Amino acid sequence: MRTSCIVTAVTALFATPTFATLAKPPLQPNLNNLKAGLMANLHPTNATRVQWPAGWIPASCKAITQNEHYNPADVSTYFVHYDDCTDPWILCYHEDSSAPLETLIDRFGRLPVHTRQWVRHLLALPHPSSSAYSMNGDIVVFGKAISNINVYIHESGHTITGQGAFPAYPKGGAKFSESEEWISNYNKDSNVPDPYAQSSQVENVAQNVVIDTYQRNVPGGFAGVNPQWSSIFHQFATIDTQQRLNGNMLVPGGRCLRRTHNAEPVLINTANPSAPGAALGKPDVSLSSDIPKEESASFDTKDDCKQGMAGGDEDNS
Repeated sequence: MRTSCIVTAVTALFATPTFATLAKPPLQPNLNNLKAGLMANLHPTNATRVQWPAGWIPASCKAITQNEHYNPADVSTYFVHYDDCTDPWILCYHEDSSAPLETLIDRFGRLPVHTRQWVRHLLALPHPSSSAYSMNGDIVVFGKAISNINVYIHESGHTITGQGAFPAYPKGGAKFSESEEWISNYNKDSNVPDPYAQSSQVENVAQNVVIDTYQRNVPGGFAGVNPQWSSIFHQFATIDTQQRLNGNMLVPGGRCLRRTHNAEPVLINTANPSAPGAALGKPDVSLSSDIPKEESASFDTKDDCKQGMAGGDEDNS
């Protein structure tokens, strides 16, 4: 099993990380100053939910839950239907998570639909700290990260690049974070957004997705919270170029235009196929025929993940 991405909150919030691999200094200590503006300007999407029969869980949610040493029997699964897409998303929620299921639904629904459409499943697990990672189209949030809008945007940044959302960098091709376009624009700037962005170009890209989402949706843009915005301009402008080529995917509006095939439902207790709920039958996770569907790409940011991602672990609910 890979090393867990969860570490203490103190390390991420108050110290320059010892894992830094990029030489440019951070512009800010974190991205906490973006959360209020993002929450005020990325509005919730109306949603309804239907709980799966007890005993069933998506295969990927089960595997991740077990790998993180939790019991899948403590995870409930839901179809969550947002008004901006014909098909529901599948959300997996551990009963000991640090915020209600409604918070998970709310924060995920604030993502612009043309960003959200690249995420397959969302899984919330408890932990005294706060972190998240992306794996094969799924986003996993731990502890207080469930309430942090920055984390959802950061992780969706991993997902859109991992799933090939940027037209010039399709799934299975060269990584956007290693591309000449990204590196050449990175080289034009004097800073990276924050200490977490220093850890790797993969994380730097994801932090700049948070910056550009703020730039696109909050009046006054990033310059309104940091007068030295030009120190990272070429990086978030490169993200902006790519998101505009994909229909302004960081801006709310419209309806979903594609989805990723869902993971297959599996029994939580394979040793007891007659457990309660199993007799109700396997949930139907097929997607409607009105939009293109793709298999999930294979990618994993868990090894890159350290903690706190896009701006600390305070609850911003």
